[in-house]
Amino acid sequence: MKPFIVAGGFALLCALRTGDLPAQQPSAPKAPAEPVRIVLLVDEIRAIRNFPAIVAERLGYLKGDGIIVTMMNIRNEVPSADMLMDGRVDAIMAYYHHNIVNDSQGRDFEAIVTLGVTPGVKVLVANQAKDRYKTVADLNGSRIIAGGDGSSKTAVANALLLAGGHKVTDYTRIRNESRDKIEAALRAGEADLVVAPTPDGDYYEGLGVATVFADLTTVEGTRRHLGTLFPTSTVYMRSEGVKAHPEIAQHLATAFVRALQWINSHTPEEIAAVVPPDFMGNDRGAYLKMLNEQIAMFRTDGRMPQDGAENEWRVLSEAHPKYKSVRVGDTYTNQFVETALGAPRGK
Repeated sequence: MKPFIVAGGFALLCALRTGDLPAQQPSAPKAPAEPVRIVLLVDEIRAIRNFPAIVAERLGYLKGDGIIVTMMNIRNEVPSADMLMDGRVDAIMAYYHHNIVNDSQGRDFEAIVTLGVTPGVKVLVANQAKDRYKTVADLNGSRIIAGGDGSSKTAVANALLLAGGHKVTDYTRIRNESRDKIEAALRAGEADLVVAPTPDGDYYEGLGVATVFADLTTVEGTRRHLGTLFPTSTVYMRSEGVKAHPEIAQHLATAFVRALQWINSHTPEEIAAVVPPDFMGNDRGAYLKMLNEQIAMFRTDGRMPQDGAENEWRVLSEAHPKYKSVRVGDTYTNQFVETALGAPRGK
């Protein structure tokens, strides 16, 4: 190869000296760049907790920047973490605690935008027990109907106990049952409290068997009862993917910051107008009521609250010591949201 390089260089030098360079041919027009296609996996797209996905898609915020986003509803037969790890999906919309759980298993996931900052549920106390349980400080020895070991409802129950100065072992957790069985347990004195989504909470209250103990749908209520916000719905990616393709992380963060801004500047009626009719079911009034009560979980600008992330990590770690080794700061980043907001970058 060396003789070829020298000869070529000599010919070019002669041409430069004599001015006998060949005429430049007009360059062919560049073909338009292929759009970048990414897949966003959503943990139940119809659920209120993922409502910003509907807004972002319906208002066109996911389009543009040479990126095409396809949303895919979660597939129960394939673990979502596996799909993110092997590249079948590029990002996931699901609860923040998945980042902590996966980090403890050697998977580096990080939330790039935080959508929900409250649990979006109410905790009700059975009317037969409401004189005994008035604040979180009273929860020692209580019997609370929550979910399975790793469920978000159990995390809420554990958070309430810790906020009251107790341990997560200082109450009896009763697994979820059907509405009728939960109602019977509350009425018969077999359970003291229940962690319930808004429609279920309204049902028990309407039957006269329970009263609201802690409203964790609002920012104010969550801070009052838990001491901090409690991050829920997020969009997260593999940390390697964020580093390799920051433009994708930025595109998603910007789209969902816009969605949050739109949600927080419109009425529930205006918000409901963008929802596909089949998402609402047969009772639009009931859907609007639920939306009106639960939309408060999105009262944020997209940034992860540091104290909220640390509190959630503490709640998980108290129940499962294997999470204590997780560095909370590795499980989220605010830099893309801050760029979208025009704010200084940082964690």
